[in-house]
Amino acid sequence: MIAKNRFLFLISLATFLLIFISGLTKGYGFFIDEFYYVACANNLAFGYVDHPPLAPFILRILTFLFGDSLLVVRFLPALAASGTVFLTGKLAEAIGGKVYAQSLSAVAVMTSPVILAFAGFYSMNAFEPVIALLLFHSILRIQKGSKPWLYVYAGALIGLGIMNKHTFVLVALVLVLSLLLTSERKILFNRWAVAAVLIAVVMVLPNLFWQIANGFPSLEFYRNITFDKNIYTSPGAFLLQQLLMIAPFALPLTVAGVIYLFTNKELKNFRFLIFFFIGTVLLIMLTGTSRPDRTLYAYPIAFAAGALFFERVLSKFSSKFLYAIPIIFLLIGLGVILPLVLPFFQYDTVKNYVEKIGLNTEIERGKKPPLPQLLADRIGWEEKVDMMQRAYFSLPVEERRRTVLAGSNYGQAGAIDYYGKKYGLPPALTGHNNYYLWSIKKLHGDMLLQMDNRQSLEGYQSIFDSVKIFDGSFQNPYVSNHENNLVIFICRGPKHSLRQLLDMGKNFH
Repeated sequence: MIAKNRFLFLISLATFLLIFISGLTKGYGFFIDEFYYVACANNLAFGYVDHPPLAPFILRILTFLFGDSLLVVRFLPALAASGTVFLTGKLAEAIGGKVYAQSLSAVAVMTSPVILAFAGFYSMNAFEPVIALLLFHSILRIQKGSKPWLYVYAGALIGLGIMNKHTFVLVALVLVLSLLLTSERKILFNRWAVAAVLIAVVMVLPNLFWQIANGFPSLEFYRNITFDKNIYTSPGAFLLQQLLMIAPFALPLTVAGVIYLFTNKELKNFRFLIFFFIGTVLLIMLTGTSRPDRTLYAYPIAFAAGALFFERVLSKFSSKFLYAIPIIFLLIGLGVILPLVLPFFQYDTVKNYVEKIGLNTEIERGKKPPLPQLLADRIGWEEKVDMMQRAYFSLPVEERRRTVLAGSNYGQAGAIDYYGKKYGLPPALTGHNNYYLWSIKKLHGDMLLQMDNRQSLEGYQSIFDSVKIFDGSFQNPYVSNHENNLVIFICRGPKHSLRQLLDMGKNFH
């Protein structure tokens, strides 16, 4: 198998190393979300406010075995990206591609900005394309023969996908609709297809029960991010964003793949795949989301089909050099986008590059740092926690016993929990997402050390009798506004109970 797929293995290995070694660059640490995922892994449950339980469960196993260092946490997303690369090449093979088509499609994935960016830190997003590609492969195998276990496998993949990310439901629905639009609809109408649905439903039930027990917090979360967090993107802006963030240098491959898979009669059995790609892009475009990664799992289809087209066209020419041109073009594109998606370069270099090309770094409402947000939100966390521990240990021992530590978001609270272990800090509280549920059980005392922006002083003065700003602040010109000019407020004499104060700060977004 290794000899047969040696080029795919090499490209996959190159992808893994490219992403993984970026974690060694000095000046960049954990991404803000990674602190939260580590916290979720340390508080296992069948659900969380903003995501299902699969990604924290996997991380818990990994950290239990190998610890929770940065490189350990980064290992699996880098491995998932390499798996996405490999499975895309195998998808090209499944629709008739030979070694060149497999390699070209794999390189297209490896050089996609969003693939690299979202595999550069731990989150559920890194695993979604792998699960989707395994699902595509299972459907292609079902086409060749209705073996019952393949339906069971497909149903389990759908269940895993939903337990990784709730929106994977859309993957399953669009896939079913795509099959219904073609003659391949026949694979849906048998008892084993029903069994696949039941398996997926059973796998998702634990999360559903958790949602019921906790008052469906995820519904509140999705409503809030839709109206308050994500920036509305018009159809034109959405398509431009797709071009720039997912396939800037693979555009010829993408367009060729869509047209070729849609029109070539030899590929009619695979036409449901292109219906899936088009349906996914149209669906996400109509939602007006500002996140370019929402369609990520569909692009391997276009890349695989486009690579097959290029392979067949280039085979008509005698010059072998022509085969190298598309791959060289994609690798040049990798060089262009690399400073924007992975932390290989120092702050000033990235900032100047962003300004030179005129990149808009705002992907979430109100967050427009000098660096791309996925890089800016990796800066300064240890300094923030150091400021908190100095404030905490400046208090008399009696007051420390009555003091609650809090951050203004899950990143700050997660960083306090992660780095605070070496200082002996108590657990941190915040009203942000699942930390709100955890914090309810940890309320005590009548003093608060709150990490927040200096401009929030008046707000704290309105709910405490005494508010003092600890000497020192965190300032960094390269981070997002909401993570800059941070101080520690020493708050005494709450005018409300701590539970009421927590409820005031509840923030599901």
